[in-house]
Amino acid sequence: MLARAAVILASISYAFAAENLTTVAEIVRVVRAGVANHDIDTAIAKPLHKLKPLERLDYPVLDGLESEGAGPKTMAELDRLREISIDLPPPSVVPSFAQDPAPSIPDQRRIVRETQRTALNYSRSLPDFFCVESIRRSDDVRGSMQLIDTLEVRLTYFDGQEAYRGVTVNGRPTVRPLEEIGGTVSKGEFASILNSIFTGDARAVLEWDHWTKVRARAAHVYTFRIEAKNSSYRLQFSANPRFMPQTTVVGQHGYLYIDRETSQVVRIIAEADTIPRDFPVRKSSTVLDYDFTDVGGRRFLLPLRADVRMATDRIHTRNLVEFHNYRKFTGESTITFQ
Repeated sequence: MLARAAVILASISYAFAAENLTTVAEIVRVVRAGVANHDIDTAIAKPLHKLKPLERLDYPVLDGLESEGAGPKTMAELDRLREISIDLPPPSVVPSFAQDPAPSIPDQRRIVRETQRTALNYSRSLPDFFCVESIRRSDDVRGSMQLIDTLEVRLTYFDGQEAYRGVTVNGRPTVRPLEEIGGTVSKGEFASILNSIFTGDARAVLEWDHWTKVRARAAHVYTFRIEAKNSSYRLQFSANPRFMPQTTVVGQHGYLYIDRETSQVVRIIAEADTIPRDFPVRKSSTVLDYDFTDVGGRRFLLPLRADVRMATDRIHTRNLVEFHNYRKFTGESTITFQ
């Protein structure tokens, strides 16, 4: 009987190994070993691609590994593991990361006040400019997530307002505005998303969570939550871009990454919640990164990239958005949209 039990246990262990099922602690060990060995980013990321998590991998673990030196390709693989592990149980062993002491409660409140003041003045602090927004759109209609098209948009920011013009689809110009292209699109990556969190009407609840580093700069990480009744976060859905879309206002929660030195938000992770049961969109999330960018000889904190994901009962979509070629808009500027 004991021998039979040993055979069964060995078979289970072999099955786990064959499917590369692994714990959060093992994922952390793999990344740490690569960083300690000074392996290149691609070499650290490669074994992660074969793994299937047994436990839920959360953002604080990703933040800890980024702080310890995980590169962008490794972070992309870790985020993939995080996404597929959302519905799994929490880790049996919670990894620990070196942390400075948490700020005192008065300091935590001061940081929130300073960040709120900076965020609400953000749109007024920006110059008039234009840039290029590139959007790589994917969905899983054919089973696995596959690229379906690439959009390029000429975006202008003038008097605090965003305008989207000069759209191309797979390199070909179109006269249709962005809203009528069809598929998943997003807006508001500049001041709108900050205002939606920090305006007094939102009554957002912020709580200090942990330290991390974003592009080698120390950052506070706060959780935030906004109830649907106070929210300005709108989801829209239309099966046909020629028809009026269905619209609903939902709550949201997530993380705010606040630069330790400047009290500026450098990353937002936001997820929709309390979505009505009869609304077609079941999930919606955005990861938005800001970075310091030169515009007209001065440095401003501007959107760098965004990862926007949505899901219905039948389809998942993902938009990878990059902002580049920022240029100051002046009275002498000439812009041609083709």
